[in-house]
Amino acid sequence: TGRVVGVIKRGWREYCGSLRPLDDFRKVGSSAMVTTERYFIPADPRIPYIIIKTRHSHQLDNKRIVVAIDSWDRFSRYPRGHWVSILGDTGDKATESAVILKEHGVITRDFSEAVLKCLPPADFQITEEEIARRLDLRNILVCSIDPPGCKDIDDALSVEHLPNGNYRIGVHIADVTHYVK
Repeated sequence: TGRVVGVIKRGWREYCGSLRPLDDFRKVGSSAMVTTERYFIPADPRIPYIIIKTRHSHQLDNKRIVVAIDSWDRFSRYPRGHWVSILGDTGDKATESAVILKEHGVITRDFSEAVLKCLPPADFQITEEEIARRLDLRNILVCSIDPPGCKDIDDALSVEHLPNGNYRIGVHIADVTHYVK
């Protein structure tokens, strides 16, 4: 057996999720400045509930929020934290997409003007000549296999069920040289 003798660096990050319904809460403080203790339920079920104190309890209901852990008393079952931001309404497609992206560490900040100038125009079409030079796989379902946190999403796999009962496994590596100046 072993025992923890010290923690050099905690692996805490910001977590996305929502607040548990109001039947489980505690009000703390005077009526003028009432703070409510609420349980935050992370989107990742491997993360324990996080207790947050807030004066904005009702504004956070039915919202997807971002919470950071502040402390975790060694005698407590749950860590304590604070809410950082509101992502949007629970169930909204754009909000739920933002939760997935943030939970997996996908950087979503806007590109600089210099980068945007390198893009083809919005009405860009691949020429028939270019399509003829390449193997067109747009009718095959291809899924990325790049690991979380990678910066260049360019590796993928596909699986096709062939008429003879066999399967064809495709290994795809993006060729961006045609588009890089």
